[in-house]
Amino acid sequence: MTDEPAPRPAASPAAWGRRLGRWFDVVVTTLNTLGTAWIFVMMMLIVIEVGMRAVFNSPVRGVPLIITMSIVAVVFLQLADALRAGRLTRSDVLIGKLLNTRPVLGHWMQAVFHFAGVVLMVVLVRFSTPLLEKAWRLNTYDGTEGDFTFPEWPIKAVVVVGAGVCAIQFLRLFIADLRFLVSQRGPSGETPA
Repeated sequence: MTDEPAPRPAASPAAWGRRLGRWFDVVVTTLNTLGTAWIFVMMMLIVIEVGMRAVFNSPVRGVPLIITMSIVAVVFLQLADALRAGRLTRSDVLIGKLLNTRPVLGHWMQAVFHFAGVVLMVVLVRFSTPLLEKAWRLNTYDGTEGDFTFPEWPIKAVVVVGAGVCAIQFLRLFIADLRFLVSQRGPSGETPA
């Protein structure tokens, strides 16, 4: 007689989906946290630059360029979290009212919005990836040589990663809308009036 451990039951696809969703939420939260931290760094850079300019008449080189490039990075770091939290710009006057008064129609409109978001973010990733590859391969930079330069590839990488994560978040919301719509169908397949 052997003391073999009992085999663990295989996780259901729904359990895997929930686990994957939790990991994805960690990724979204981490990107948002990085964006928030970078905003704090940008604020400190601005304060230091203004202080150096006022007190020593010697501004810190490159701060305007870093801030300009960082704004794009921060947007893409925080985009998926804004979408997940329902803070992404859309016409809530119409969709929000429909979700309350006519939920089936509201979820149909919301599904169209989320699907359009998936398409837009996939197109953005598709056309930004070659720009990232080119910036990496050629080691291109912004700024003035001899004064201050900043490589372009980190910002382009953040755009690609942020748009990709946002596409997945749009897809998750689209699937949630479809699940709601399927759950609202009656036994004959008709949606209730």
